[in-house]
Amino acid sequence: MGTPARKDILDNIETVLNTITTGNGYKTTVTTVEPVAKGWGDMGAGLKPFIGFSPGSERFEYQPCGSIRVVLGIALTCHISGSTQGARSSALNDLLDDIIKALSLDTSRGGKAISTTISQVETDEGSPDSNYEGSMLIRVDVAYIRTTSGS
Repeated sequence: MGTPARKDILDNIETVLNTITTGNGYKTTVTTVEPVAKGWGDMGAGLKPFIGFSPGSERFEYQPCGSIRVVLGIALTCHISGSTQGARSSALNDLLDDIIKALSLDTSRGGKAISTTISQVETDEGSPDSNYEGSMLIRVDVAYIRTTSGS
């Protein structure tokens, strides 16, 4: 039995998010990608732009012949720095564009998934009167097939 598709999908997400750099044609160079969600106060400015990812709920649809269609929800927690609300807004929009582009290059997650879709985005650009860090929460849904035997 091979490595379950779920682990391969999560590994692929981490690898793909780590390619987000201006040298690879993106608008942003992501400093830190980690398989954990962190609040913006839990990290120093040198770690931003930050993308944390964590698997969430999974919906199972049992199919014939021992197959299960799974939709895995993954939360991306993103943080940026910016001295003004306008700078934070621009940085968050650029990072969102980059994440959409990166995750759309191979929606099969290396042949392990049926589809990858971004289903929800929430942003917090901070107060205009403070040096607040900007944050974004992105919900990504990855559909894949697994078997009842564990792969």
